[in-house]
Amino acid sequence: MDMGSGPNTALQLYSIRTLSEPLPEILRRVGAAGYDGVEFAHRFHEESPRDIATALDDVGLEPVAVHADLPEVEAALDGESDLLVRCRTVGCETLVIPHLSASELRTRSDIRSLSHRLRDAAAGLKACDMQLGYHTGRRTFRPLLPDAAGRLTDETPIPTAVGEYTHRLLTALRAHDPTTIPSETPMWNLVARTKPSALMFEPEVAEIREAGYDPCALFSLCSDRIRMVHIRDVAPAGPFQGYEDVPHGEGTVDMHAVLDAASDAGVDWVIYENELDSDPTAKIDHGAATLERLLDGSGSSRSATRIPATSS
Repeated sequence: MDMGSGPNTALQLYSIRTLSEPLPEILRRVGAAGYDGVEFAHRFHEESPRDIATALDDVGLEPVAVHADLPEVEAALDGESDLLVRCRTVGCETLVIPHLSASELRTRSDIRSLSHRLRDAAAGLKACDMQLGYHTGRRTFRPLLPDAAGRLTDETPIPTAVGEYTHRLLTALRAHDPTTIPSETPMWNLVARTKPSALMFEPEVAEIREAGYDPCALFSLCSDRIRMVHIRDVAPAGPFQGYEDVPHGEGTVDMHAVLDAASDAGVDWVIYENELDSDPTAKIDHGAATLERLLDGSGSSRSATRIPATSS
Protein backbone atom coordinates (compact mmCIF):
# COMPACT_ATOMS: atom_id res chain seq x y z
CA MET A 1 0.00 0.00 0.00
CA ASP A 2 1.24 3.46 -0.81
CA MET A 3 2.46 5.63 2.04
CA GLY A 4 -0.25 7.93 3.35
CA SER A 5 -3.13 5.94 1.87
CA GLY A 6 -5.89 4.54 4.06
CA PRO A 7 -7.97 1.37 4.27
CA ASN A 8 -10.42 0.20 1.64
CA THR A 9 -13.98 -0.75 2.60
CA ALA A 10 -15.63 -4.17 2.42
CA LEU A 11 -18.78 -5.94 3.54
CA GLN A 12 -18.79 -9.31 5.32
CA LEU A 13 -21.52 -11.08 3.37
CA TYR A 14 -22.52 -13.21 6.36
CA SER A 15 -24.13 -10.05 7.75
CA ILE A 16 -26.76 -10.20 4.98
CA ARG A 17 -27.17 -13.98 4.87
CA THR A 18 -30.99 -13.68 5.10
CA LEU A 19 -31.10 -11.97 1.70
CA SER A 20 -32.56 -14.63 -0.60
CA GLU A 21 -31.25 -13.32 -3.92
CA PRO A 22 -28.55 -15.22 -5.86
CA LEU A 23 -25.08 -14.28 -4.68
CA PRO A 24 -24.09 -12.57 -7.98
CA GLU A 25 -27.09 -10.23 -7.62
CA ILE A 26 -26.13 -9.50 -4.03
CA LEU A 27 -22.64 -8.60 -5.19
CA ARG A 28 -24.10 -6.14 -7.67
CA ARG A 29 -26.09 -4.54 -4.85
CA VAL A 30 -22.94 -4.25 -2.73
CA GLY A 31 -20.93 -2.76 -5.58
CA ALA A 32 -23.65 -0.19 -6.29
CA ALA A 33 -23.55 0.88 -2.62
CA GLY A 34 -19.93 1.95 -3.01
CA TYR A 35 -17.88 -0.72 -1.26
CA ASP A 36 -14.42 -1.62 -2.55
CA GLY A 37 -14.62 -5.32 -1.72
CA VAL A 38 -16.47 -8.21 -0.12
CA GLU A 39 -15.59 -11.00 2.26
CA PHE A 40 -17.34 -14.27 1.51
CA ALA A 41 -18.87 -16.75 3.94
CA HIS A 42 -21.01 -19.88 3.62
CA ARG A 43 -22.81 -19.18 0.32
CA PHE A 44 -19.50 -18.92 -1.52
CA HIS A 45 -19.28 -22.70 -1.23
CA GLU A 46 -22.69 -23.20 -2.82
CA GLU A 47 -23.01 -20.97 -5.90
CA SER A 48 -21.26 -20.87 -9.27
CA PRO A 49 -17.76 -19.40 -8.93
CA ARG A 50 -17.80 -18.27 -12.58
CA ASP A 51 -21.00 -16.30 -12.00
CA ILE A 52 -19.47 -14.82 -8.84
CA ALA A 53 -16.32 -13.82 -10.74
CA THR A 54 -18.38 -12.17 -13.48
CA ALA A 55 -20.39 -10.17 -10.93
CA LEU A 56 -17.22 -9.05 -9.13
CA ASP A 57 -15.75 -7.84 -12.42
CA ASP A 58 -18.99 -6.13 -13.45
CA VAL A 59 -19.04 -3.89 -10.37
CA GLY A 60 -15.31 -3.68 -9.63
CA LEU A 61 -15.36 -5.45 -6.27
CA GLU A 62 -12.26 -7.11 -4.80
CA PRO A 63 -12.72 -10.62 -3.30
CA VAL A 64 -10.99 -9.79 -0.03
CA ALA A 65 -11.17 -13.22 1.62
CA VAL A 66 -13.27 -16.33 2.11
CA HIS A 67 -14.22 -17.56 5.59
CA ALA A 68 -13.67 -21.30 5.94
CA ASP A 69 -13.26 -23.41 9.07
CA LEU A 70 -9.88 -25.05 9.63
CA PRO A 71 -11.15 -28.58 8.84
CA GLU A 72 -12.56 -27.21 5.56
CA VAL A 73 -9.18 -25.72 4.69
CA GLU A 74 -7.40 -28.96 5.54
CA ALA A 75 -9.88 -30.98 3.48
CA ALA A 76 -9.43 -28.66 0.51
CA LEU A 77 -5.65 -29.04 0.72
CA ASP A 78 -6.16 -32.82 0.73
CA GLY A 79 -8.19 -32.51 -2.48
CA GLU A 80 -11.49 -33.39 -0.81
CA SER A 81 -13.34 -30.24 -1.95
CA ASP A 82 -13.23 -27.63 -4.69
CA LEU A 83 -12.68 -24.69 -2.30
CA LEU A 84 -9.25 -23.77 -3.67
CA VAL A 85 -10.49 -24.01 -7.26
CA ARG A 86 -13.38 -21.71 -6.37
CA CYS A 87 -10.96 -19.21 -4.84
CA ARG A 88 -8.73 -19.23 -7.91
CA THR A 89 -11.74 -18.78 -10.18
CA VAL A 90 -12.86 -15.60 -8.43
CA GLY A 91 -9.31 -14.32 -7.82
CA CYS A 92 -9.32 -14.65 -4.02
CA GLU A 93 -5.96 -15.35 -2.38
CA THR A 94 -6.91 -15.41 1.31
CA LEU A 95 -8.75 -17.96 3.47
CA VAL A 96 -9.73 -16.84 6.96
CA ILE A 97 -10.70 -19.21 9.76
CA PRO A 98 -13.80 -17.61 11.32
CA HIS A 99 -14.00 -19.70 14.50
CA LEU A 100 -11.95 -22.06 16.61
CA SER A 101 -13.60 -24.40 19.09
CA ALA A 102 -13.18 -24.02 22.84
CA SER A 103 -11.42 -27.40 22.97
CA GLU A 104 -8.67 -26.07 20.71
CA LEU A 105 -7.95 -23.07 22.94
CA ARG A 106 -8.12 -24.33 26.54
CA THR A 107 -4.49 -25.07 27.43
CA ARG A 108 -0.95 -24.48 26.20
CA SER A 109 -0.91 -28.08 25.02
CA ASP A 110 -4.02 -27.38 22.93
CA ILE A 111 -2.36 -24.29 21.46
CA ARG A 112 0.77 -26.25 20.57
CA SER A 113 -1.33 -28.79 18.66
CA LEU A 114 -3.38 -26.06 16.99
CA SER A 115 -0.26 -24.16 15.97
CA HIS A 116 1.11 -27.22 14.19
CA ARG A 117 -2.14 -27.55 12.23
CA LEU A 118 -2.14 -23.86 11.35
CA ARG A 119 1.48 -23.98 10.20
CA ASP A 120 0.79 -27.02 8.02
CA ALA A 121 -2.31 -25.41 6.50
CA ALA A 122 -0.46 -22.16 5.89
CA ALA A 123 2.38 -24.00 4.15
CA GLY A 124 -0.10 -25.83 1.93
CA LEU A 125 -1.83 -22.58 0.99
CA LYS A 126 1.49 -20.84 0.35
CA ALA A 127 2.31 -23.53 -2.21
CA CYS A 128 -0.94 -22.48 -3.92
CA ASP A 129 0.02 -18.77 -3.70
CA MET A 130 -2.59 -18.24 -1.01
CA GLN A 131 -2.57 -16.94 2.56
CA LEU A 132 -4.15 -18.11 5.83
CA GLY A 133 -5.76 -15.84 8.41
CA TYR A 134 -7.64 -16.15 11.69
CA HIS A 135 -10.69 -14.06 12.63
CA THR A 136 -10.10 -13.41 16.33
CA GLY A 137 -12.92 -14.69 18.53
CA ARG A 138 -13.46 -13.87 22.19
CA ARG A 139 -12.30 -17.30 23.34
CA THR A 140 -8.82 -16.47 22.10
CA PHE A 141 -8.49 -13.81 24.81
CA ARG A 142 -9.62 -15.83 27.82
CA PRO A 143 -7.02 -17.18 30.27
CA LEU A 144 -5.46 -20.52 29.46
CA LEU A 145 -6.22 -23.38 31.80
CA PRO A 146 -3.48 -25.66 33.20
CA ASP A 147 -2.89 -28.73 31.04
CA ALA A 148 -4.20 -30.93 33.88
CA ALA A 149 -7.51 -29.05 33.85
CA GLY A 150 -7.80 -29.67 30.12
CA ARG A 151 -7.28 -33.40 30.63
CA LEU A 152 -9.89 -33.41 33.40
CA THR A 153 -12.38 -31.70 31.08
CA ASP A 154 -11.74 -34.38 28.45
CA GLU A 155 -12.38 -37.13 30.99
CA THR A 156 -15.43 -35.46 32.56
CA PRO A 157 -17.23 -33.55 29.81
CA ILE A 158 -19.47 -30.66 30.83
CA PRO A 159 -22.14 -28.97 28.70
CA THR A 160 -20.64 -26.36 26.36
CA ALA A 161 -22.89 -23.60 27.70
CA VAL A 162 -21.79 -24.29 31.29
CA GLY A 163 -18.14 -24.24 30.31
CA GLU A 164 -18.59 -21.00 28.37
CA TYR A 165 -20.35 -19.30 31.31
CA THR A 166 -17.75 -20.48 33.82
CA HIS A 167 -14.85 -19.33 31.68
CA ARG A 168 -16.53 -15.97 31.06
CA LEU A 169 -17.16 -15.54 34.79
CA LEU A 170 -13.54 -16.32 35.68
CA THR A 171 -12.38 -13.85 33.03
CA ALA A 172 -14.64 -11.12 34.39
CA LEU A 173 -13.44 -11.66 37.97
CA ARG A 174 -9.77 -11.74 37.05
CA ALA A 175 -8.00 -8.39 37.23
CA HIS A 176 -6.14 -7.52 34.04
CA ASP A 177 -4.86 -4.56 32.05
CA PRO A 178 -7.29 -4.15 29.12
CA THR A 179 -4.62 -2.41 27.03
CA THR A 180 -2.26 -5.42 26.99
CA ILE A 181 -2.84 -8.97 25.73
CA PRO A 182 -1.18 -11.16 28.38
CA SER A 183 1.01 -14.17 27.74
CA GLU A 184 -1.45 -16.56 29.43
CA THR A 185 -4.01 -16.14 26.65
CA PRO A 186 -4.38 -18.26 23.50
CA MET A 187 -4.02 -15.11 21.37
CA TRP A 188 -0.59 -14.24 22.70
CA ASN A 189 0.56 -17.84 22.26
CA LEU A 190 -0.77 -18.06 18.69
CA VAL A 191 1.24 -14.96 17.82
CA ALA A 192 4.33 -16.43 19.47
CA ARG A 193 4.01 -19.90 17.92
CA THR A 194 3.31 -18.90 14.31
CA LYS A 195 5.34 -16.83 11.87
CA PRO A 196 4.03 -13.63 10.27
CA SER A 197 4.53 -15.23 6.88
CA ALA A 198 2.32 -18.16 7.91
CA LEU A 199 -0.65 -16.62 9.69
CA MET A 200 -2.24 -13.19 9.65
CA PHE A 201 -4.91 -12.00 12.05
CA GLU A 202 -8.28 -10.40 11.34
CA PRO A 203 -9.35 -8.58 14.53
CA GLU A 204 -13.06 -8.74 15.27
CA VAL A 205 -13.20 -5.67 17.48
CA ALA A 206 -16.50 -6.50 19.19
CA GLU A 207 -15.25 -9.97 20.15
CA ILE A 208 -12.09 -8.49 21.65
CA ARG A 209 -14.15 -5.95 23.59
CA GLU A 210 -16.45 -8.72 24.85
CA ALA A 211 -13.37 -10.52 26.15
CA GLY A 212 -12.53 -7.46 28.26
CA TYR A 213 -9.75 -5.93 26.16
CA ASP A 214 -9.29 -2.75 24.19
CA PRO A 215 -9.25 -3.85 20.52
CA CYS A 216 -6.27 -1.57 19.96
CA ALA A 217 -4.27 -3.89 22.25
CA LEU A 218 -4.10 -6.45 19.45
CA PHE A 219 -2.55 -3.88 17.12
CA SER A 220 0.10 -3.27 19.78
CA LEU A 221 0.82 -7.00 19.92
CA CYS A 222 1.00 -7.82 16.21
CA SER A 223 0.18 -4.84 13.95
CA ASP A 224 2.50 -6.20 11.25
CA ARG A 225 0.24 -9.26 10.93
CA ILE A 226 -3.06 -7.40 10.52
CA ARG A 227 -4.32 -6.62 7.00
CA MET A 228 -8.08 -6.66 7.68
CA VAL A 229 -10.24 -5.56 10.60
CA HIS A 230 -13.91 -6.35 11.33
CA ILE A 231 -16.04 -3.46 12.57
CA ARG A 232 -18.96 -4.41 14.86
CA ASP A 233 -20.29 -2.90 18.10
CA VAL A 234 -21.65 -4.37 21.34
CA ALA A 235 -22.94 -3.24 24.75
CA PRO A 236 -23.24 -5.08 28.08
CA ALA A 237 -26.45 -7.11 28.40
CA GLY A 238 -26.26 -7.21 32.21
CA PRO A 239 -24.05 -8.54 35.04
CA PHE A 240 -22.36 -11.76 33.90
CA GLN A 241 -24.74 -11.94 30.91
CA GLY A 242 -22.21 -11.06 28.26
CA TYR A 243 -22.82 -8.53 25.52
CA GLU A 244 -25.42 -7.85 22.86
CA ASP A 245 -25.09 -6.36 19.40
CA VAL A 246 -25.93 -2.67 19.02
CA PRO A 247 -25.71 -0.22 16.10
CA HIS A 248 -22.18 0.91 15.29
CA GLY A 249 -21.12 3.79 17.51
CA GLU A 250 -23.72 3.11 20.23
CA GLY A 251 -21.75 0.52 22.19
CA THR A 252 -18.47 0.08 24.02
CA VAL A 253 -16.13 -0.13 21.02
CA ASP A 254 -14.18 3.08 20.41
CA MET A 255 -14.57 3.02 16.64
CA HIS A 256 -12.40 6.05 15.96
CA ALA A 257 -9.53 4.68 18.07
CA VAL A 258 -9.77 1.37 16.20
CA LEU A 259 -9.71 3.11 12.81
CA ASP A 260 -6.76 5.27 13.85
CA ALA A 261 -4.86 2.15 14.96
CA ALA A 262 -5.78 0.38 11.73
CA SER A 263 -4.58 3.33 9.64
CA ASP A 264 -1.33 3.57 11.61
CA ALA A 265 -0.75 -0.17 11.05
CA GLY A 266 -1.30 0.16 7.31
CA VAL A 267 -4.36 -2.10 7.32
CA ASP A 268 -5.67 -2.70 3.81
CA TRP A 269 -9.32 -3.46 4.57
CA VAL A 270 -11.96 -2.28 7.04
CA ILE A 271 -14.84 -4.77 6.91
CA TYR A 272 -18.37 -3.95 8.06
CA GLU A 273 -20.10 -6.66 10.09
CA ASN A 274 -23.64 -6.39 11.45
CA GLU A 275 -25.33 -9.19 13.41
CA LEU A 276 -28.48 -7.20 14.29
CA ASP A 277 -31.79 -8.70 13.23
CA SER A 278 -32.65 -6.05 10.66
CA ASP A 279 -33.36 -5.62 6.95
CA PRO A 280 -30.35 -6.98 5.02
CA THR A 281 -30.71 -4.46 2.20
CA ALA A 282 -30.68 -1.63 4.75
CA LYS A 283 -27.53 -3.14 6.26
CA ILE A 284 -25.75 -2.80 2.91
CA ASP A 285 -26.41 0.94 2.71
CA HIS A 286 -25.85 1.50 6.42
CA GLY A 287 -22.50 -0.25 6.24
CA ALA A 288 -21.26 1.85 3.35
CA ALA A 289 -22.33 5.08 5.07
CA THR A 290 -20.91 3.97 8.43
CA LEU A 291 -17.49 3.08 7.02
CA GLU A 292 -17.30 6.32 5.06
CA ARG A 293 -18.16 8.32 8.18
CA LEU A 294 -15.71 6.46 10.38
CA LEU A 295 -12.85 6.68 7.90
CA ASP A 296 -13.44 10.39 7.38
CA GLY A 297 -13.57 10.89 11.15
CA SER A 298 -10.39 8.91 11.77
CA GLY A 299 -8.36 11.24 9.57
CA SER A 300 -7.15 8.41 7.35
CA SER A 301 -7.07 9.07 3.62
CA ARG A 302 -8.72 6.56 1.33
CA SER A 303 -6.54 4.67 -1.12
CA ALA A 304 -6.94 5.78 -4.72
CA THR A 305 -6.72 2.17 -5.90
CA ARG A 306 -8.12 -1.03 -4.45
CA ILE A 307 -5.49 -3.09 -2.68
CA PRO A 308 -5.78 -6.88 -2.39
CA ALA A 309 -5.73 -8.14 1.18
CA THR A 310 -2.49 -10.03 0.55
CA SER A 311 -0.51 -6.95 -0.52
CA SER A 312 2.36 -5.94 1.66
